[in-house]
Amino acid sequence: MKSLQKIILVIMLFGIMGFFYGCDNTGEEPDAFTVSFVDYDGTLLKEIVCNAGEACIITPPQDPNNKENSYFTRWSVWESEYDEINSDTTIKAIYTLDNRVVTIFGRSIVFYSFFIMTGIVVALFLALREIKRHGLKQDDFIDGFLWIVPIAILGSRLWYVAFEWDSFAGGGFGPTILRILGFSSGTFDFSTFGLSGLAIHGAFFMALICVFIYTKIRKFDFWVFLDVMAIGFIIAQAFGRWGNFFNQEAHGYLVGGMTNGVANLTLEEQYNHLRHVIHLPEFIVNNMYIKAGLHGFDVDPLTGFYHPTFFYESMINLVGFAIMLVLRRIRKIHIGEIFGFYLVWYGGLRIFIETMRTDPLTFELFGITFKSAIVTSTLMILGGILVSVFLRIKRKGKDYGTIPGFFRKGDLNVEN
Repeated sequence: MKSLQKIILVIMLFGIMGFFYGCDNTGEEPDAFTVSFVDYDGTLLKEIVCNAGEACIITPPQDPNNKENSYFTRWSVWESEYDEINSDTTIKAIYTLDNRVVTIFGRSIVFYSFFIMTGIVVALFLALREIKRHGLKQDDFIDGFLWIVPIAILGSRLWYVAFEWDSFAGGGFGPTILRILGFSSGTFDFSTFGLSGLAIHGAFFMALICVFIYTKIRKFDFWVFLDVMAIGFIIAQAFGRWGNFFNQEAHGYLVGGMTNGVANLTLEEQYNHLRHVIHLPEFIVNNMYIKAGLHGFDVDPLTGFYHPTFFYESMINLVGFAIMLVLRRIRKIHIGEIFGFYLVWYGGLRIFIETMRTDPLTFELFGITFKSAIVTSTLMILGGILVSVFLRIKRKGKDYGTIPGFFRKGDLNVEN
């Protein structure tokens, strides 16, 4: 037994010695450390060896330009942090995101169209679930969906063209029509084809007209279809704005603003505001670094980080979508008021966003320049209020208490 105690005591002594040895800070520090600048793929661009304890001048290499369809934004470590480096450090080149999903036989599918189509598919899936609750056949909805959606997309294009006519007109009737159809060169050249330039208000109003015509012909309840359309519309918009993100467009003003053409904040301060004050994900912040004049100097007057209004709009739309999912299960909400809520919610949201946008669609009236989205959104808010008043006066008894799935009085159980 005494032998066992001695063995345990020896082990404890060695353990205590090892602890104090591990806590000893008098070990020798490395004589030198290396700072490596690498490209996005790990390719070494520059290497600097610094002697420990001595001043070391760390200068980055020339800005690289080696990533296809993207451009360099910054190094992963800011220059203000170089003096704090005292060990081996790798500094990586940060680029903007490639806006292409995939390229097949030289033709690219871009995120802009990908997110628009994703939004449409998600909207259709939700609409088909919702239409069944109203006792209608899914096929009846699909029949209308198949011709309303293409016309709505056409409406969004024509709305944009109407407010940006100078960008499409020129060279005669033929080239003008081709530019409107998406051939930016004004010739039948598919390498320049792409519908860059859509306006959601045009899609909305065209869809509204089409739904009215379709429900009249098929003798369906117009307000039921509007409620279903509104739920799909808001979630589709939440998806679609991410396409603007990859295109680095439809953004807000320069972070911190500018005075007399000079940015009020440094690039590092702009970055830190988005990343550490607003707490946006890093990949979003990095892609909000936009070169001056990328979309025109009126839109992008300075190189720097711009506010991601696409993100603000997408997130607030998701909140609106969640509220709509609740409203459609409240008994006293009239059928059609979901649509009215959409008009008010998106109208208010869009006015807020347009106060930040640097590329709004505008028009002049009586010598005054108006932002078309603000005017339209104001009318949408008024329309949403009038819709609710009309429904409660003229359609009494037409509420969600007649639709299976409403919340029961006094609890949150859902009637099946």
